[in-house]
Amino acid sequence: TGIKTHLPGNKITFIILFFSTHHLLDALMPSMGDFISLALLSIKQKQQLDDLLIVVEQESFSNFDKLKSVASKPGVESLVKEAAKLNQIRALGLSNELLSEIPPKVLRILSRRARNEKAGEMRNHPSVIRYTLMSCFLLSRAMEITDEMVQMFIEILRKLERSTEKQVDKEIVRDFKQVNGKPQILYRVACAAIEEPDGKVADVIFKCVKEEVFRDIVVEYESDTNHYKIRQRYFLKNKYVRHYQRILPILLEHLIFGSSNRRQPVIEALKINKKYVGTNYQYLPEEVPLEIVSPSWKATVFEESGGETKINRKGYELCVLDKLEKALKCKEVWIEGAQAFRNPNDDLPPDWEAQRLNYYQKLNQNPRAEKFIAALKEKMRDALHNFNLNLPRNPFVKIYPPNDTSDKGLFSVGRLEAQDEPQNIEHLKHVIGREYGILDLLDVFVEADDLADFTSSFCHSGTKQVRVRDKLRPLILLNLFAKGTNTGIKRIAQANHIYKYDELLYVRKHYFSVEALRAANIRVVNKLLELRNPALWGETRACASDGKRFESWNNNLLSEWRNRYKGNGVLVYWHVQTNAVCLYSQLKSFSSSEVAAMIEGLIRHDTEMRVEKNFVDSHGQSEVAFAFCKLLGFRLMPRLKRIKYEKLYLPDKGLSGEFENLSAVLTRPIRWNLIEWQYDEMIKHAVALKLGTASAESILRRFNSYNTTHPTYKAFAELGKAEKTIFLCQYLSDINVRYEVGESLNVVERWNGVNDFIRYGRQGVFATNSREHQEISTLSLQLLQNCLMLINTILVERTIEKEQMMNRLSIEDLRALSPLFYEHINPYGVFEIDLNRQSFLAREAAWNEK
Repeated sequence: TGIKTHLPGNKITFIILFFSTHHLLDALMPSMGDFISLALLSIKQKQQLDDLLIVVEQESFSNFDKLKSVASKPGVESLVKEAAKLNQIRALGLSNELLSEIPPKVLRILSRRARNEKAGEMRNHPSVIRYTLMSCFLLSRAMEITDEMVQMFIEILRKLERSTEKQVDKEIVRDFKQVNGKPQILYRVACAAIEEPDGKVADVIFKCVKEEVFRDIVVEYESDTNHYKIRQRYFLKNKYVRHYQRILPILLEHLIFGSSNRRQPVIEALKINKKYVGTNYQYLPEEVPLEIVSPSWKATVFEESGGETKINRKGYELCVLDKLEKALKCKEVWIEGAQAFRNPNDDLPPDWEAQRLNYYQKLNQNPRAEKFIAALKEKMRDALHNFNLNLPRNPFVKIYPPNDTSDKGLFSVGRLEAQDEPQNIEHLKHVIGREYGILDLLDVFVEADDLADFTSSFCHSGTKQVRVRDKLRPLILLNLFAKGTNTGIKRIAQANHIYKYDELLYVRKHYFSVEALRAANIRVVNKLLELRNPALWGETRACASDGKRFESWNNNLLSEWRNRYKGNGVLVYWHVQTNAVCLYSQLKSFSSSEVAAMIEGLIRHDTEMRVEKNFVDSHGQSEVAFAFCKLLGFRLMPRLKRIKYEKLYLPDKGLSGEFENLSAVLTRPIRWNLIEWQYDEMIKHAVALKLGTASAESILRRFNSYNTTHPTYKAFAELGKAEKTIFLCQYLSDINVRYEVGESLNVVERWNGVNDFIRYGRQGVFATNSREHQEISTLSLQLLQNCLMLINTILVERTIEKEQMMNRLSIEDLRALSPLFYEHINPYGVFEIDLNRQSFLAREAAWNEK
């Protein structure tokens, strides 16, 4: 792949080719370093960079090494530490112009190389290379820390809200008393009041109903929803004042907020808050933007003092932080110097006007909105017409008319019956076990490398390669096995007598990267697709995606507590082809969007597999997801959990009479004018995803529930409604489609079952707080499992050919054929026992006697 970049400081144009080694990059580095150090770095900055490499007395690490440390779990103290790191980098005065002309791939390589080198190793480099590496790393690290600070702020607010809810719940449970018979109590009170209208309450009312009963009624009333919110805000404010208010000056001092809106009240409110940070004002002395104060916050923000309404400063600060969190989540507010939370306009293609038609061609979409809409309208009408005709004779799908609890009809969909595994498949597995015996997982791994040569994807992060490939290969394989099985390189080093721990550690540190592991997985997948017999496995172009929870350490930003599992964990999101080979995997937090993960995997898998259909569960779909998949050329096919509540949209007004069998579940027509108006903007975002100028998480952050008024969001939602209506008509009309969706998602479930078989070390826990190490561990598991699928595919095909089973395989056999089995695999090692061997305790006793 060729990447062209212009370095104006030297007036030199470089063509950088990414080969399997980085020797060309090393030859290029002096020129790049000369540009960075001589053209843009001052003498003072060079001295400051060199000072970072000095290890001060009574300390074990240099400041350069300290800057590499990963962020801890969210908390005020962790936020302070990350702000100190960011301050230290910004004090160097390095400009982002240093990186503006360096391609992102080159920047990642240089940053990774600097991250893997200690201060002493960095000092040994010539000044040109040293300043280049350090500048690339520090500026990249500044963007990482900025993103981590924003994410940490969001997590701190979540933590504050969760702890407040728990405290309020305890208070309410303690105070709450259900008062029974309130109508009778009211009757007795009314009778007493009528009989003695001029009497005292204590003499008349309390005589028939005790005072304690009235107190219980008051407590019960104050425990309802509105008072719950008021009490929640009260406790929230107290917690903020006592501890969490320290986050505000940190954010305002170290982060620069921006917005594309001409008037953004959150930005104005932040400026006012910054003005009064550190003051003793109880009430704000000037006018502030009040449109951000929603009704639920009014009791916290407004106070009556001296006969007038004033704005409580702490309450207003907390309200602003709450609105800031929501604005950051939908990118209505962005952060300068960040990557994930940067200006959303930077995510879009900068040359849209010049390349508009080319971009439409890349997506294979019509550049004229009216033609795009006309084709979609026709498709919707046909789908509704076919479903309307099919419904009366469909025994598995019914529509119940509206009732007292629902103003619309409900779908009733029959359950799919489980299908038995064909006997030929069981026989096939039995023959494989008989012919090949129990195979060691490590041997399977080595055999897969002989076929796919995936170890050649691993290159030294620097420029020198001491070991030849033949001697490097076993070290890479053992490291991958240690990571994939989660046993660790210490156990692997102790279990063999050839390769020591230091050697394995060196290779893991300098040769392992996320990019290398993704390239290795691509090699294995492509080799499997090349060797696979289409007569057996079919020409499928579909995959299924779903996530699985893995337990993990919690002192990092990625791990989250899950009540369902009663522990901390991370989410690994898989894209598995329906013939059981994993195209892509991602390490995510539970709060991240599964829709974004689904789209990211479809675009970034980079294998030779052409995906046309993707199967997901309810968490992996949304109306926006349907819209993006339509524009990107994928067919989204979800299994919907709440399908009985789904509605069908009309392609135009006045058409409901054409579909009388569906009338109970029909709703309004699609608002095509929104799609036509925002058609170019929708294509822009789809192109940004396709070209990789932004991640799916970053793009979809703009189109979530916090930003429903965004015109492009509305257009995406309308397009998604149209696509979802077409899918529902096909899904409910044809039972084979429902079977296809269920069977494909079952492949992912079986894939997750094999995860547990392979990743047996340390109960499968991610025993690290480093995001990079967690990703490497995930990708190693994917690689190891893909290698097992590759070898199993070969074993299945050879056994079928040897046993001449091809003609005996029925359609049901071919449907159930899968390489996802492991009964013939030993993942642990060799267990030998010799009862005649001398006891080691006896040998020790004999030695002691001597």
